[in-house]
Amino acid sequence: MDRFLHAMSVFVHVARLGSFTSAAQALDIATGSASTVVRQLESYLNVALLHRSTRAMRVTTEGARYYEHCVRVLAEIDDMTKALRSTHDVAQGSLCVDIDQEVACVLLPQISEFSAAYPDVELKIAVAGEPDGLIANGIDCAIVVGNLSDSSFKCRHLGIMRTVTVASPTYLAKHSAPSSPEALKDHAIVHYSPRRFGQPRHLRFAGDDDDVTVRTPERLCLNDASAVLQCVLSGAGLAQLCELIALPYLRSGRLREVLVHRRPMASPISCLYANQRHVSMAQHAFMDWVAASLKSHTHIRSIGSSQIGRDGSQPQVCHIASADHPRCPLPFVASAGEIVA
Repeated sequence: MDRFLHAMSVFVHVARLGSFTSAAQALDIATGSASTVVRQLESYLNVALLHRSTRAMRVTTEGARYYEHCVRVLAEIDDMTKALRSTHDVAQGSLCVDIDQEVACVLLPQISEFSAAYPDVELKIAVAGEPDGLIANGIDCAIVVGNLSDSSFKCRHLGIMRTVTVASPTYLAKHSAPSSPEALKDHAIVHYSPRRFGQPRHLRFAGDDDDVTVRTPERLCLNDASAVLQCVLSGAGLAQLCELIALPYLRSGRLREVLVHRRPMASPISCLYANQRHVSMAQHAFMDWVAASLKSHTHIRSIGSSQIGRDGSQPQVCHIASADHPRCPLPFVASAGEIVA
């Protein structure tokens, strides 16, 4: 294909400039090479493109038609090449992103800031946090929460997220607050699953050296973080929620944190994307914006600490922290192609 496009270009130059010598000089090739290329093109097309004589050279009727076609095709290819190359310098085009629900609650209220900063990016967002089928579903990148196993995807670490174990005062009035994770077997738990009808995310609590997983009966499991919150507010049971989701209700007293001294370690927030050579500027811009947005929430830690105590009424918080300023130990396993930006 490259040789064919080259032949078209040589013919266009010859027809436009009226000689092989002038065309060869313009293309920085040998005159004999230009003549050979056009002759091979005529042989391939099985038509004469040029009338040649010792005194002059002119384009045949077929050559004139082919000349117009070549000019149009080469111009379209040049325009598309320039457009594609410009995407490496300017954030533009369509970008499909899958975002974990718990991170979406932080990012989506501020998404207008990204749109204002990058008006040429057409952003399509799915709130799910399911990296499976990333490429098959046409998704450019996925913002996910949790430790990641090795995969063929590239991974960029963006921040960390804390979770809290909470219940409503109504529920705690009927059931005494658990004094240990083991006591949760006597409590109703509202489980959260990131996936539709998927396995619930097990409760985690700080142990002596690492987090411990506590398995409880799975009587109620939802794949919507907001629905989990509403169930807990209504007194359906205890749940582990993203701190930032729970914070307004902890402040107002509609929720109370339990097992404060056993908060689990922070979970990593990462961006997964296909292991490809070129990543669009739009995707780079979005990942940078997500990291900056998560970083902007680090100040909530100091605000929360000054207003909320560890007695359960206003628990001290860590919240979502940025990759640059992690507030807690962070176990994080990424792919071999991890990028740190």
